[in-house]
Amino acid sequence: MEIMEQYLSINKYSRPGKKLSECRAIILHWVGKPMQKAIDVWKWFEHECPDAQHYSSAHYIIDLDGKVMHAVPDDEVAYHCGSTKPDLKSGLIYTDWAREKFGRYVQDPERNSPNNCTIGIELCVIDWQGNFRNETIDAAIKLTSLLLEQKHLCCDDIGTHAKVTGWKDCPKLWYDHPELFDKFKQKVMAISKVQGKA
Repeated sequence: MEIMEQYLSINKYSRPGKKLSECRAIILHWVGKPMQKAIDVWKWFEHECPDAQHYSSAHYIIDLDGKVMHAVPDDEVAYHCGSTKPDLKSGLIYTDWAREKFGRYVQDPERNSPNNCTIGIELCVIDWQGNFRNETIDAAIKLTSLLLEQKHLCCDDIGTHAKVTGWKDCPKLWYDHPELFDKFKQKVMAISKVQGKA
């Protein structure tokens, strides 16, 4: 797994420079545009988000070829899983899973969010169904395993954007086929030293 460190510039909309309070989970996403390369996602965070005054970023972006771009330091906040919309199932802001896992970080969505206690990973995709290349998935398995070990987390602490908000179909492939996300977690657990259910 090749990781290239290319941090975003400090700015209000994609890299606020604020320190993470702690790390409670690793959250996975899809970039939402087929065949988009990691550098293009990085440029969007770097230029388009500030220009449009749009809050969005992630700590890591995994390219179509499996190369990993490190865009925000692990000890800083990235804007990847905050929400002000209600979960479709509970009717509350954030899912039951998120409210249980993140506690105080979801109790006042206007002032706090899971962005303050999570690391976000964006995965590049090959089509609108959200399918990944093997290289992308292999790198995601390795990176997620590494982060779990570094942050002293377990496989129960791997989530998706959809699992946090309840309304966002992200990553789309795993939103439509949750069994594939379960297989992903099993593969992470198979190569890591961490414990927990897959």
